[in-house]
Amino acid sequence: MITWRGQTDAEFGFIQRLKDLGVDAEYEIFDAARDQNRLAGFLRQSRDKLKSKDLIYTFGTTATQTVKNFNPDGIPHLFNIVANPVGVGIAASHGSPAFGITGAKMALSPEVNIQLLEQLYPFKRIAVLFDPREDNSVSELDKITAVSEALGKEVLRLRLSPDARTSKLQIDSLTPQLQSADVIYVTAASSFIAYFDLLKQILPQDVVSMGSSTAYINEGITLAFGTEYRERGEAAADMAARILLDGVLPNDLPIDEIAANEATLYINTHHQAVPKLRLSRTNNPIVLK
Repeated sequence: MITWRGQTDAEFGFIQRLKDLGVDAEYEIFDAARDQNRLAGFLRQSRDKLKSKDLIYTFGTTATQTVKNFNPDGIPHLFNIVANPVGVGIAASHGSPAFGITGAKMALSPEVNIQLLEQLYPFKRIAVLFDPREDNSVSELDKITAVSEALGKEVLRLRLSPDARTSKLQIDSLTPQLQSADVIYVTAASSFIAYFDLLKQILPQDVVSMGSSTAYINEGITLAFGTEYRERGEAAADMAARILLDGVLPNDLPIDEIAANEATLYINTHHQAVPKLRLSRTNNPIVLK
């Protein structure tokens, strides 16, 4: 089990669900601590040890991509909490993932998110926050841009590197641009979660904001569609059981996705922009946070 920023509810849900399914697993857990070089070093030193494993579990896009590149022996590989596995090259397609990897997708597609957002709050100008150092964030930015522009929306592509030394300069630059948008979309980036205080500083409370991940719901955004981390861990465990107990190959297991009509709408009740939302327009279950 390789985590990117320590064990989350996704891992706790995975372990408990796998136990409930009758899998008496032994775990070796390594935390990359958001350091790709640290992870690469571990994989190089552990190549022989990894060959003895029945399954590798990875959390997040960066950890999954790195392990994929260090897995020439084709050990069954299961990912979790990856927003866009096809877009970043982890999988060939959702139905036939290939590369000996499959897993549970975390986020709805950018196309679906924009459609759901438009139902709740029609907009003309959207600001998209992304971290240029994270492939997943950039891929999502490009998708959001294409979908929004096809609908005749104006898109502001705004860079944010939360752990950079220039955070003060970033805040000063981004604030007026964010304030000028009708809505703000925060792409999936581990750096945004690790430095959530910065998001709370720069996201204006009177502008509707949407996160691609439900992990942002308590970090200053207005809303997010999706599900809880623990549920994604349980979904990944169901897939792991088929690999470990039934001998199913990852290539033959379609990626587990959240259906748009089954996604929960999470609302940050403390956000000042909530009254702007037309909640009566959604058929999705609503959870108030």
